[in-house]
Amino acid sequence: MLRGLWTLLAVAFTLAVIALSMIMNGLFGYSLGTTELNARIFAALSAAGDGLKSLLPLFIDRQLADQNWRAAVAGSAVFLLLLTYAIASAVGFAAQNRGDQAATRDNLNVALSEASAALKAAEARRAPLSTHRLVGEIEAELAGLRKDRLWDASAECTGATSAASRAFCKKIEALRGELAVAAEDQALISEIQQLRLEIKRAREAGAGRPSDLQAAAFRWITGLDEPSIRLGLAWLLAFAVEAISCFGLFAVLRRHRSDRPDITGPWRLVRKDTDTQAITGVRGKRLLAIDSISDSGEHRSHG
Repeated sequence: MLRGLWTLLAVAFTLAVIALSMIMNGLFGYSLGTTELNARIFAALSAAGDGLKSLLPLFIDRQLADQNWRAAVAGSAVFLLLLTYAIASAVGFAAQNRGDQAATRDNLNVALSEASAALKAAEARRAPLSTHRLVGEIEAELAGLRKDRLWDASAECTGATSAASRAFCKKIEALRGELAVAAEDQALISEIQQLRLEIKRAREAGAGRPSDLQAAAFRWITGLDEPSIRLGLAWLLAFAVEAISCFGLFAVLRRHRSDRPDITGPWRLVRKDTDTQAITGVRGKRLLAIDSISDSGEHRSHG
């Protein structure tokens, strides 16, 4: 009972891997199409070939057991072709997925680096600004001074001739300078807030970390460059998936010949009984023939 449950679970998991392998190869085949129709054709061919590849080991084993060598060789040739294509598709799918993911994180890291540099520059520009009041306060004071008679007397501070008008215009210029500083500070504050928001979003999206954490871990162990490690991991994934997809059902469902029910014993007994009956019948016929010959001889001697 327990053995049957294990077998059932193994078959279910193997079928799941086969289905995922078909989807993976189908997606990669879809990416090869230049039009929508071509993409669907490539996807269907890749998925169908991957499914057939999973069943061929069982067919080849059956043909070998029946000593059907030609069918076994033909099935092996088709199996090798499908296996080669499946591995190539799986490697392409895994490498493309890892490459896209690494490129996305690289772009996030670049954006984070640029935003951090811009933030430092904005904070550096804001640091030396002198203390000032709010923009509204300065503009309100300027608006009040423009109502002063000296504003009109000095032709809006373009023709200040008297000492009073010059002092008045000097105050106006100081307020204008303070207003410019306040406006620049306000713009820098808005820029800094926006840059901090961009940095926060970039970090939440995964920026600030290696583009491929797994490849970075293997790089720390092996010392190899990350592109080579990513390619090696893609090959590892492809081999693992295709190995299960190819030989999973064969390993789970194939029974050893010693575990198969022995039908030769009863067949031999039936055949032995049949042969014994046939031999007994032949011997009986020979005895009857001998008796008939002896009886005819006796009749002749009496005559």
